[in-house]
Amino acid sequence: MPVTLIDNPLMQHKLGSLRNVDTQPDSFRRILSQMSVQIFYEAARGLPHEARTITTPFATAEVNRINKSVALLPVMRAGLGMAESILNLWPDAAVGHIGIYRDKFLKNTVEYYFKMPKGVAKASVFVLDPIIATGDTAIATVDRLKEIGCSDINYLSFLTSSQGKDTLMTVHPDVHLFAVCTEDEINDEGYLTPGLGDVGARYYNTI
Repeated sequence: MPVTLIDNPLMQHKLGSLRNVDTQPDSFRRILSQMSVQIFYEAARGLPHEARTITTPFATAEVNRINKSVALLPVMRAGLGMAESILNLWPDAAVGHIGIYRDKFLKNTVEYYFKMPKGVAKASVFVLDPIIATGDTAIATVDRLKEIGCSDINYLSFLTSSQGKDTLMTVHPDVHLFAVCTEDEINDEGYLTPGLGDVGARYYNTI
C-alpha cells in the first residue's frame, strides 16, 4: 500500500501549532482534534460504498452509502485524543483499544491492554497513533491485528520518522499509512525531533 502524505497548507499550519512548546493544553487538544478529523477524511476515501435509492422530500435520489463497518483503534494513551473527534464525525464506528509501548531498557514492545470490538476482523480498521518513532510499536500493533484476522488496516499518524515509516512499510507493506510529515529524526531518548514532545502528556496536561 502507498504512504499518503497529507501536506496541504492548512494541515501544515496546524502541525506548526502542535509543535510549538508555547501552545497551551486547551489549544493543543482542539488542534489535535481538528487534525484528526482531517486525516480521517483523507483515509476514508478508500472506504467501499454502493449506490442506493432513497426518498427525499421532493423525489427519489440515488446516493452513495458506505457498506463496510468501521473500527477505530486508538493506541493508548495519545491515540485516545484522536478517537473522540473522529467519533463525533462517524458515531457508528466501533472502537477498540490497545495499550502498547516500546520499553527502551528491554528494547522491545510491551503490551498491557488489548480489547477489540466484535467483528473487527471484517471491518476497515483505522489505527490512531499521533507519532511513529522507531516503528516498533506500530509493527507490534499491526502484528496483533493480523493475529485476530484483520486485513484492511489503515494507520493514521501526524508525524513519523523516515526510519519508522520505512520499517513499518517493509514489515507490513499491505498497510496504508497516512501522515502529515515523515521527515523527523529520532533523538537519543527515542523521541522524534523536532517532534511534538510527549503527545499524551501535552494532551492530558500531565507534563
